[in-house]
Amino acid sequence: MKRSKIIFSAVKVPLDYIFVSAAFLLAYFIRTYFEYDYVWGFNEYLRFTLGIAFLWVIIFVFLKLYIPQEKGRGFEELSRVVIGSFASTLLAISYIFLSRTDFFSRLVIFYALGFSILFVSIYRVILNFLQHYLYKFDVGIIRVAIIGNHGLAKTVINSLKNDKSWGYKIVKILDHNIFTKNLSVLGEGIDEVIVADTLASEKQISNLLEYCQEKGIGFKVIPNLFKVQSSKIDLTLLAGIPIIEYQRTPLFGWGAIYKRIFDIVAGLILILILSPVFIFCALGIKISSPNGPIFFRQKRVGLGEEFWFLKFRTMVPDAHKLHTEYIKKYGNMFKLKDDPRVFGFGKFLRKYSLDELPQFFNVLRGEMSLIGPRPPMSEEVKHYSAWHKRRLGIKPGITGLWQVSGRSDLDFDEWVRLDVYYIENWSLWLDLIILIKTIGVVLKGRGAY
Repeated sequence: MKRSKIIFSAVKVPLDYIFVSAAFLLAYFIRTYFEYDYVWGFNEYLRFTLGIAFLWVIIFVFLKLYIPQEKGRGFEELSRVVIGSFASTLLAISYIFLSRTDFFSRLVIFYALGFSILFVSIYRVILNFLQHYLYKFDVGIIRVAIIGNHGLAKTVINSLKNDKSWGYKIVKILDHNIFTKNLSVLGEGIDEVIVADTLASEKQISNLLEYCQEKGIGFKVIPNLFKVQSSKIDLTLLAGIPIIEYQRTPLFGWGAIYKRIFDIVAGLILILILSPVFIFCALGIKISSPNGPIFFRQKRVGLGEEFWFLKFRTMVPDAHKLHTEYIKKYGNMFKLKDDPRVFGFGKFLRKYSLDELPQFFNVLRGEMSLIGPRPPMSEEVKHYSAWHKRRLGIKPGITGLWQVSGRSDLDFDEWVRLDVYYIENWSLWLDLIILIKTIGVVLKGRGAY
């Protein structure tokens, strides 16, 4: 690991302690300004503050807030700061109550909570910005070799090339043939290897891992997401007999209830916020293509049944008549960058995914979810292989992992692998992260056509 990354992580320990202590002191002075009848004097309160600030640091250790973070995890880091601060505050209040400490004002604890979240969050954002800024001068840069040059590998390569704030410098791009050669072709001066070839076998990856460990090279791998279900097993006893149970996706049982509540609440909020955009899109369609309807309705395959899928219309009337012919010509789930069926304003709607907005009503009706695999047409499902059909095991979604991992630039098999990974590893936190990342992807307008 680069020395600068270790320094930036290590310095957060004393800074957290300092800023949490400052938060308690500021809370004290604000409280004393409005109220003067106290049991504790400043010196006694200061001793309490210097002791209780260690609690924040300990909780932050358990929340892994001192592990070097990569770019793109800023929101996760700040959310852990909030969670850790609340947890520390609850423990502090519990200590005061159980020890029957003659504390002067519990309200000051809540003041300190707010200030600690504010101070720690602000300085960490500034510190992370400084770290990323130094990448421009090759300070802390990781020299990386990418193995793989197709599918998800292209997404990784383009992301690291176009966004220097990741802190990576690609020095080599090697195809899968490296596994049949002497691994010394990696050469010198490599800090890390990223295996982005999802077709690499476990034996090949294992051999490369051993080589990297021997040479002190960092190692990361994008797993074959289709094989992820192999980890979803549990050993139980049935009538005293050992039995391996396949664990179903977390989206069953209470997971489905939590996800449905999330869909309804978030869906209603987004419809209210985006209502002016709905009006803008409707007017644009009628002006640009007055002969057709505003909305496009189509039968799509959902969870166990078909439903009427809604979109803002982006194609000329009767464009669907050519769809079966296009499947034969371009393959299943095709996407054309210059589809002749799309009219002018429709291209704008597609570029920024505004044509998808009416699907919020599909979500409220329970036919779709905000996050999930995209709903296919029945003629597309006819071309599915057996493992492709695994993506049909949950409600389809407006957005998903594929949208934030390359969108239309990914081939269908990579698309399905991401859907399967999502199904097997769902959580509300994952939904929230995908939703936030989708906003960024949509605003950039990349990979959508």
